[in-house]
Amino acid sequence: MFGYLTAYTDRLTQEEKDVYQGYYCGLCRTLAAKYGKKSSLVLAYDPVFLALLYTSLYESGEEFSRFRCFYKGTRVPLVQSESLDYAADVNLMLAFHNFRDKAYDSASKKAAMAVRFLEKPYLETAQRLPRQAAALENYMEALHACERRASDNPDEAANLTGKMTEEVFLLRHDEFEKYLRPVFFGLGKYIYLTDAYCDLEKDLETGEYNPYRSISNRADFEEMVLMHLEGVMGECTRNFEKLPLFLHREIMQNILYAGAWLGYRKTLKERKEKES
Repeated sequence: MFGYLTAYTDRLTQEEKDVYQGYYCGLCRTLAAKYGKKSSLVLAYDPVFLALLYTSLYESGEEFSRFRCFYKGTRVPLVQSESLDYAADVNLMLAFHNFRDKAYDSASKKAAMAVRFLEKPYLETAQRLPRQAAALENYMEALHACERRASDNPDEAANLTGKMTEEVFLLRHDEFEKYLRPVFFGLGKYIYLTDAYCDLEKDLETGEYNPYRSISNRADFEEMVLMHLEGVMGECTRNFEKLPLFLHREIMQNILYAGAWLGYRKTLKERKEKES
């Protein structure tokens, strides 16, 4: 479900691209250092936004270098920052539950193997971050109950995702919490709704739960979805702009105002092409 918080790199300067790539590679290296080299296979873009945010917000500092990437076979930018440590924890915890959910929904053997591989590092991380782990466990239980009821209210499951993301993304309780919580809640809700929109045709074919199923045949369906997503992201960005962020602010704005919409726009374009 996660993976929508990416940058729209066509709108970044070369310097900004290097910073963004550096944080992505830094997250990969941090995952490997904390949880073993194979853990870098669950690397996701969403925690990169989190690392950028906390580096800027808490002025934790960053070190730039370049290294030869084994996967790319070329020298790439690398960032080292304290914020990447928490981003790696979040990445691992979300990946574990994402694979566990796939194993629950489809009995996927690959997902079940991933769950077994990630279980030990997840449990170790859960002991260090009990608040975040409890939020994830409670979320999965509530989400499965919502799916079993086949709720046709898109906000029900989306709000559950928003609440979970709000708790898991939040690093600490401080004066910034009142702005960070609505930012993270909005991101989680937006990601869930976007994922539901992008997966709608597949879910209609397979019979899997999708909160947009009951209204997908409406003539104004596309307008309703767009208004829904704009409202959710609008509340998120209003609170984001209240945070005292200076370092890499433009990159984070790019992610929120452009990159996060790439998945939705790609799916919308494909549907319009099919219709025409």
